[in-house]
Amino acid sequence: MKNHVYQNGRLIQTNKKFSALKQKQKEWITNELGQRYISAINYPLVKLHPRKRDQILDEVYDVIVAKDIWIPFHEVKTHYFRKIPSFISSHRKMMEKQEDEKLE
Repeated sequence: MKNHVYQNGRLIQTNKKFSALKQKQKEWITNELGQRYISAINYPLVKLHPRKRDQILDEVYDVIVAKDIWIPFHEVKTHYFRKIPSFISSHRKMMEKQEDEKLE
């Protein structure tokens, strides 16, 4: 049990991967990160400033901890940075769709 520790009366796996979470938890985390990232974007095709990006990550991780979902911070961070391009492209598609609807 070298990868486990007791914390607050619970046995916690210290090397847990993002893929080990339940599907519902993974979807919730991804949606929360995406919504906050998209709401912070000012320009559709530009990534956020690193400080703002890290602030969003910290806020979401605090919510994850509050919901008693145990996942190491570095796993959430890795997942977040992998998903940023898809957040930007989905925002761009949403903006294009809105513009097309305005023209009609």
